[in-house]
Parts: sequence; structure tokens; C-alpha cells
Amino acid sequence: MKRLIVGILIFTGVVWSCKESTSPQSLDPRLEELNQAVLTGKTLLKNSVAGEGEGEFPQPAFEVCREILNRASRFIKQAEKSTSQAEIDSVTNEVYDGLTEFEASVNSSLNQLTDTRATKQTRYLYDNLKRISPERLLFGMHEALGYGVGWSGMDTRSDVKDVSGDYPAVFSWDAYHIFNASADDLEHYTFQVKYAYQNGGVTTFCWHQYDPEKRGFYAKKVNYDVVTSILPGGNYHTFYKNKLKKLAAYFKRLRGEKGETIPVIFRPYHEQNGNWFWWGKGHRSEEQYIQLWRFTVHYLRDTLGVRNFIYAFSPDGNQFSNKNEYLNDYPGDDVVDILGLDFYFGRGDEEEIRRFQNRVVYAVQFAEEKNKLAALTEVGDYYGFSGDEANLKIPNWFTRCFLQPIKYHSQAKKIAYGAVWRNASKTHHFAPYPGHPSVPDFMDFYNDDFTLFLSDLPDMYRFKTPISD
Repeated sequence: MKRLIVGILIFTGVVWSCKESTSPQSLDPRLEELNQAVLTGKTLLKNSVAGEGEGEFPQPAFEVCREILNRASRFIKQAEKSTSQAEIDSVTNEVYDGLTEFEASVNSSLNQLTDTRATKQTRYLYDNLKRISPERLLFGMHEALGYGVGWSGMDTRSDVKDVSGDYPAVFSWDAYHIFNASADDLEHYTFQVKYAYQNGGVTTFCWHQYDPEKRGFYAKKVNYDVVTSILPGGNYHTFYKNKLKKLAAYFKRLRGEKGETIPVIFRPYHEQNGNWFWWGKGHRSEEQYIQLWRFTVHYLRDTLGVRNFIYAFSPDGNQFSNKNEYLNDYPGDDVVDILGLDFYFGRGDEEEIRRFQNRVVYAVQFAEEKNKLAALTEVGDYYGFSGDEANLKIPNWFTRCFLQPIKYHSQAKKIAYGAVWRNASKTHHFAPYPGHPSVPDFMDFYNDDFTLFLSDLPDMYRFKTPISD
């Protein structure tokens, strides 16, 4: 039976803090990030086991990693005021690249991901999601921490927790902030991501990506062919590669308390079958979309060595009418791990509920055929599809529209998770907040044994973790 009351979640070991610094006060501030990288590496090696067994690492990998850390430590001691920031950054990147390569050397029998050198925790997360998905549904939310309806500036607060006493199981974030947030805001955002992970949550990132000229991510704000410009041979291709380098650097630094990279379900270029984003339908050809996706994955995975990504494909469920159309723009089995689906309700009548259920079934069927995972990457009550109407107006939406069509269908129930969008204001929110009329229905959804929230999750980062109530 679901645990109804969740106390304050406390980390074991290191407590993350936005303002905490492990660097000595005498250290040149420019070297603090590098020093932290070395400390992170030592923590990673301390928490890793040498051997040939499951989840263990080859002894030579330890030796290579230690040498990288030793070189970085010597660099810190020998650095002078004349040492350039570019030199410091280069050594810092070398350390994180080395740590990632160490993680990629793990011995594991789990090779289901398209990245055959994925980190241990990334492999285990994917396997556990696949094993849980036939019987349970993980509830997720976009930007569930840090702000809500009527409040902001509290990194560990959540409207969902205020209502239910529990956090979502899946935490959705946006790579947009990596490029557009201030340094202070990004620091808080990163803290929130780490907080969710350290408490056992599942992490997923979409990317509302601005075009190279920074006009926006909506097509109506952009009046040039962005996709052509960033593909190989395009005017902004080098710019795009540099953007991917910054993305890779951020996620290689995104680490848990044991020094490990945090596994991320990465969901770029979503809802591509709609026409609202510059990468969407009508703004490029199918061939160009596939080329963009494949280049992005290959560059991140094979050139830059990002090893903690699970790649999710997620068309909009209201933009196709049959199973075959789901695969329009599909970039290939070798660059997709999750067959996702975004679906927003506009009415909540029986016809729409049936359409929703059918779309979920399509994703599940393709996932089974391809031995992959299916997920409801975005879902919500978007009444009328107008920004000022997104406020949970459909009666009993959580149980009647979301839960029941999945739980009581033999195939739809195999969807791994369903994530609602964020709570921005009283006129734009997708989860209840205290006092909202949908709270009783949400609590029925929460208390249903089919749904999993954070306190219900087993250890998602353990090898074949026992799945139990």
C-alpha cells in the first residue's frame, strides 16, 4: 500500500548546497572548479570497485584515472597568476572527460541502450524502468521544484509535495537554462536537479533550443531555415557544435554524491510533428530532421563522449492518426532508446480519452517490437489549447483521463512514466496546488497502487533492484 506520509527527505553522506565550497580559502578562485573536479574524481574512485564482476571496473581504468587526477593536482599547485583561464578550463575538461571514460569502462551484462558504453547507473536505470513498466506508472512533473503557483525561490519545495506530502518520481528539466539562465539561477537549477536525483528520482531533460540568432524556439519568431543552417555545411554548423560541447560539459559535471554522473533521459527536438517549433513539421524535410537528430546523438555520444544519456523520441499525439504515422521522422533504432509520446487533452470527453489510449498503445507496441522502453513524456489537461486556459478544468482529469485509460488496458499499462508540465501561475499549471479543486481527484490518483511517487520508488540505480510494494 502506498505510503501516505513522507517526511523531510534527507541525504546520506554529502549534503549538497548551492553555496558550499570544498576549496581552501587560499586557492585562486579560478581554480575552484578544477579543484572540485579532482575531489569529485577521488570520490568516484573511492566508491568504485575493481574487478571483473557486474558493476565493477577494470584495474587499468583506475590507474589511468588516477594519473589524470594527479596531473590536475600538480597543475593546481604549480598554477600562477599568469596561468590563463583557457589553460585551467582545458585541464578541468580533461578531468571530467577522464572520469566519464572511467565510468564507461564498467563491466555490465546490461547492454540494452544504444550507447554501448553507457555508465553503470544509466544502464541500471533503463533496465529497472523496463522491468517496472508492465505493472506500475511513475508520475512525473516538469520543473517540480523551486517555484509553484504563488511562490518561488525555495529549491526543495514543490506544489505536488505541498498537496500530497510526496514528490514526483520523475523530474523533468529543460536544457534551455544551461544556455539562457544567469550563473546564479543556473546554480540553483543544478542544485534542484541534484536534489531530486540524490533522493532517488528519475531525471529527464527536454531542450527548448533557441536558434543561433537567439530569436527563440517557436517557429513564428524565426524567419530563416534554422535546421539547414546548423547541419553539416550550414553557416551555423560550427556554432551548433560548440553549443553541443557546452551541453556535454554541463552533463559530464552533473554528478551525484558518490562522484557518478547523473543518468539523464535526454529528449531533444520533441513534438517535431507539430509546426510550432523551428525543428517542426513544415520548417524542414523529414530527411533533414533525421539528419539533425542523428548528427546530434553521434556528436554527443561518439565524439564528445557523453555516457549518461538515454535518448527519447517524442512526437505529439494529436498530430497523427494511425500507428504508422507515429514513426514519421523516426531517426533510427540505433539512436533512440525510448519511444515517447506527448499528449495534451483539450476536452476530456470519451472520444478524446479513446484517442489518448490508442496513441499510448502505439508507442508501447513499437517499443515492444524494438525491445525498447515506452513513456508518456508529456501529458496534461490543456483545456482549449490556450495559455490562459491551462488550469485543470477537465473534471477528474487525473483519474478519468490519465490513470484509468492506462491502468485498465493490457498494453497501455506498460507505459513507463507520465509527466505533466510545470506550475507557472494560476492560469498556467498542470498539477494541483493547495486549495485547487482538483486536489481530491489528484489524491485518488496518488493513493492508487498503480502510481508511483518518489517515496514509492525502489533503488532505480541498483542492478536489477527488487520491485515490490
